[in-house]
Amino acid sequence: MISQEIKEIVATKAEQLWDIAHAIHGLHELKFEEVESASLLTYWLEEQGFEVNREVAGMKTAFVAHRIVGHHGPTVAFVAEYDALPELGHACGHNVIATMSVGAGAALATWLEHHNRAGHVMVIGSPGEEGGGGKIFLLDQGAFAHVDIAMMLHPAAKDEVAPEYLAREGIDVDFFGVAAHAAAAPEKGINALDAVVMFYQMLHALRPRFRPSDRIHGIITHGGDSPNVIPEHTSARILVRSKDADRVHDLLTWVEHAAEAAARGTGCQFRWSRFVPFYNNVRHNSSLVALADQVFREFDRMPVTMAEAHGSTDMGNVSHVLPSFHANIGLGDGLVTHTHGFCAAADSEAGRQAMIDGAGILATMGARYVSDLGLQQAVRENFDGMTQDN
Repeated sequence: MISQEIKEIVATKAEQLWDIAHAIHGLHELKFEEVESASLLTYWLEEQGFEVNREVAGMKTAFVAHRIVGHHGPTVAFVAEYDALPELGHACGHNVIATMSVGAGAALATWLEHHNRAGHVMVIGSPGEEGGGGKIFLLDQGAFAHVDIAMMLHPAAKDEVAPEYLAREGIDVDFFGVAAHAAAAPEKGINALDAVVMFYQMLHALRPRFRPSDRIHGIITHGGDSPNVIPEHTSARILVRSKDADRVHDLLTWVEHAAEAAARGTGCQFRWSRFVPFYNNVRHNSSLVALADQVFREFDRMPVTMAEAHGSTDMGNVSHVLPSFHANIGLGDGLVTHTHGFCAAADSEAGRQAMIDGAGILATMGARYVSDLGLQQAVRENFDGMTQDN
């Protein structure tokens, strides 16, 4: 059985992979500053026989690694993320993602050589997933141009082969009033703080109109500088999410109307701008999902179907361009990403086991894909069908 062979290959690399995962966890480098993390991953890939291109797509911590076995085989890419969150560190488990993907790449290449099968194995190092949109830049610069399928797994509470990841837009909204002494001459001021507070309350008032996948959330990033000065400039940072790009556009219109109403009601001016790249929703390829459901079980993991969404990812953008797979691998019931508890789990025995299983699952899926022309055709037809529907 392919999965058993892959398990044995991954087992020979597991100690080195976990050493790297643990080191990346300790580094907790932020988006686009993952210098040491990228170095650990790329040097290990070179030791595994990969040719590595660094500083890809104008990003100093992006890389694309290649290992070609035989001639004219399909191209399978595993996508690695390795940036941490401010303050929380690796509370999204990217240290596990990175080592699952490089481990899967090395394991698949080894399996192909053992079986004299042709295939082009890639590991694409994608920095800045936490708001930076590294994969979008990689897409734009052609890093995925010749990839047949792209795959990755993300740590979560439970195993899921088709989790919902939402489309997302991020905007900054600024309000501009007139400064004045708050005690001596408040009537001469126009209070931008009133505008941003009213705007935030209006966003909350929209919630009864939300559909199940709709999300609008954010923070006030600037509320003034001194309590005895009427604030002339305030700002808020807002994320808008929903099931697809069209619905996000609708919600953005609501947000714009709220900002305009708050500005008009307080006598202020306002402007808004995007502060992060647009993240599209993840489009699941049913052929890859069905394969994953089987392979997860071969690794003694029983995937579940969850009702709630799991945030957003720039892997969604990739899934609209080529056949892709983005699923969740569980670290433990009750865990929630972007928390201190999840950060600890990503460096625990549960994280280590998820890394080992995840590398094996991804490599097994890659081996099945390379070995099965019917599966290759089904994956392509499924993707083409989704594209035509849109």
